[in-house]
Amino acid sequence: MNKKIRIILFILIIATVISTASYCSAPYDTEASRVITVRNSFTGSGFILRQETPVEFTQGGVFEPSVKEGTRVSKGSPLGILITGDIDPKLVSELEEVTQRINEIKQADGISDIYSSDEARIFSAMKSLTAQIRQNTVDGNFIDASECIFSLATLIEKKHSIDNGSAADQLLVSLEAEKYNLEQQIGGVRQEIYAPASGYYYASIDGLEKSITEQELLLITNSDIDDYSKSYKNGKNPILASGKIVDTYTWYLAASVPNEEAQALSVGDIVTISVDESSFVSATVIAINSDTTEKSAIVLKSDKNIPGIFEKRTARFEVCLAEHTGLYVPSAAVRVKDGITGVYVMNTGNNTTFKCINILYESDEYLIVENNYIPPEDVPYSSLKTHDNILVNPEVSRNDS
Repeated sequence: MNKKIRIILFILIIATVISTASYCSAPYDTEASRVITVRNSFTGSGFILRQETPVEFTQGGVFEPSVKEGTRVSKGSPLGILITGDIDPKLVSELEEVTQRINEIKQADGISDIYSSDEARIFSAMKSLTAQIRQNTVDGNFIDASECIFSLATLIEKKHSIDNGSAADQLLVSLEAEKYNLEQQIGGVRQEIYAPASGYYYASIDGLEKSITEQELLLITNSDIDDYSKSYKNGKNPILASGKIVDTYTWYLAASVPNEEAQALSVGDIVTISVDESSFVSATVIAINSDTTEKSAIVLKSDKNIPGIFEKRTARFEVCLAEHTGLYVPSAAVRVKDGITGVYVMNTGNNTTFKCINILYESDEYLIVENNYIPPEDVPYSSLKTHDNILVNPEVSRNDS
């Protein structure tokens, strides 16, 4: 054996020794399996649309609402007073300021805003509610009837506490008296305004109010959504109205999304949607309309309540196409043994066991596998369990079983 060959062999022996030493001393890299939830979703911004009936007037004037924003009203119930004619602008400004102060003090919802010292308003409201309960019962509208009964119970409590008015009650009495005097001095003609439909009353008007139909939404395009954006940014009210009545049951989300995201949807799909980081609720895809651009118009329909949904016009959203819950497994840990996909787990005494997995979702870095998976009878390995120590670098172990 010549000198050159001996040198090569010596180098190979040294390399083998170093490799073996590194192999034997390599640290075990483990990660405990745990249950996580992964959503396959996309995000964007869009318009919240619903059937909205404007509270319209035939002439201009000052509207003084008798209900608070967000109050649920029935069709034909009183909303407030419209003052028209020759009106003193200075008194109008003072009246608006007093009205705003009153609204800021009133913290409770709906009928609870009636303060305990206002006996006349209590009896008037009780009379009106009794009539509404009777009519709703006759009409079979038991949802509205039950809400009226709850409001009536609140009024009865207030009636019992008339003699114990709080400081806020007393301030409201003073402000209401001031408001009444201003209304008498302001001049003009007073006309009572009634709700044109049932739903939630909101004073804001943004130009997108209309009794939109589902048939119209089925044909919506990116151009339509652009028109909504221009109208909304313009902020001009094309109608003479003091507010709107918002439908209380169904709402729609209309948005332009990239075509690749729209292609993940089909009309009729049931997805879950989050609006402005709310909890997820179910929605149905009712329209997907593409054009020559790189985006498609989509419309989702939902009858699930999200806090504040009936007063929103624009919103950030997340549409969840699928949700996977299972055990987290690093992609680097996955191996195939005897044709079975699985991972090695570390046992006590640095022994390892091969366990099979059933993959639910896969990404470049990790997998979601079925928890409590029951392997077929012909599979000789048990399945991965919660809190198993997954060996991310199984090559360092020589004690697998």
